[in-house]
Amino acid sequence: MSAITDTLDRVFDRLLFLPPQPHAPEVNIAEEVGEEEVVPATPGERAFSISLFISATRCTLQYVLLPIVLPLIGLTTDISLPLVILLDLLAIAMLVRSLRYFWQTRHPRRFDMLPLSGVILFIILFSLGFDLWQLLN
Repeated sequence: MSAITDTLDRVFDRLLFLPPQPHAPEVNIAEEVGEEEVVPATPGERAFSISLFISATRCTLQYVLLPIVLPLIGLTTDISLPLVILLDLLAIAMLVRSLRYFWQTRHPRRFDMLPLSGVILFIILFSLGFDLWQLLN
């Protein structure tokens, strides 16, 4: 399993533009911390949480507040689409930043975050493409 992990680490180092990392033994979080203790969030976990919060804010703005609530109270604005695009770009930057941190530190949970990050990144990129298409048309 270590050869597969090393290969995947090298691939993601290249994808995330990280310098090659020396092989470091992985630390098992469950062995270091008891069940009762609270593990403080690492910078990568905080960045990942922030990117999820930004994505949730973007979705709430784009699908609830801007098209439904604002017209109901008589407000419409032309800045809604650029605001959503800005939030998309910020969420992508935070997501990539968190992935870079997970791989740079060889975080033991980096492979757990990868599928969720990939799905979120795909959704945000799809939404960003659609928003850019709307802005240009």
